[in-house]
Amino acid sequence: MKILAIMGSPKGKGSGYKIVKMIEDRMREMGLVEFTYLFLKDINLQQCTGCYTCMAKGEDKCPLKDDRPAMEKMLLAADGVILSTPLNVLNVSYLMGNFVSRFAYANHRPRFHNLKMLTVVNSGGDSPKIAFSLLRWALGGSRLVHELGVTTPLWPNTEHAVAKKEQAIDDAAKKFYRACLDTSLPKPTLGNLFLFYIRQRMFGECREYLPADYAFYKGKSYYYDTKIHPLKAAVAKAIVTPLLKLMKDMGPGTIPWPMLKKKE
Repeated sequence: MKILAIMGSPKGKGSGYKIVKMIEDRMREMGLVEFTYLFLKDINLQQCTGCYTCMAKGEDKCPLKDDRPAMEKMLLAADGVILSTPLNVLNVSYLMGNFVSRFAYANHRPRFHNLKMLTVVNSGGDSPKIAFSLLRWALGGSRLVHELGVTTPLWPNTEHAVAKKEQAIDDAAKKFYRACLDTSLPKPTLGNLFLFYIRQRMFGECREYLPADYAFYKGKSYYYDTKIHPLKAAVAKAIVTPLLKLMKDMGPGTIPWPMLKKKE
């Protein structure tokens, strides 16, 4: 079992590392596990400029030349990934935020279907809700197994607080380990099929503006080869057509924006 732990703390081996190391130790007690740590502070991952090239033309056209392609290969080779970040002003660290941005193209063109994901957020006590909502979209196609929030205040903990944290880490490690044992691809749900079909149709209509997405979905029955229940497929396709009519203003039109003011 190969686990890739991506550490988003600017400190490196801070509280988040201690938590993930505890998860590693517990997983090793369950079976043979190979852990690899990637500290984003040490990785050559340049700051995303929001140019949208990876979305529209393809990730291989990104003007930033760094370790992103090598990181993708490591993710594709892993059975599970742990995304760890401290909570900074109710959200992920700037390093983790940049990581999510640099892999945003995978939300348009999902590819991490074999990957199980565990997200870990450590904080002084504030809610990790916003951070978790962002991390869920970090790697398109991956299966989120569990979200682990751990408080790590600057002061010593009570015995009860420590016991609760230890139990939460135990539970997360067990869930993640069991999930990573299953290497089969998930069967498409009705929701999965609906999302696939609506993307396929929308990107087909936007082929001039999103050629990479159009090429990715063209001619496919699903993201990967799998049996699709015909009734589910029929229901999902039946929902797509009327919904796209309601969303017509999201598709391409003829009016540039911002609109130019008419000369009087």
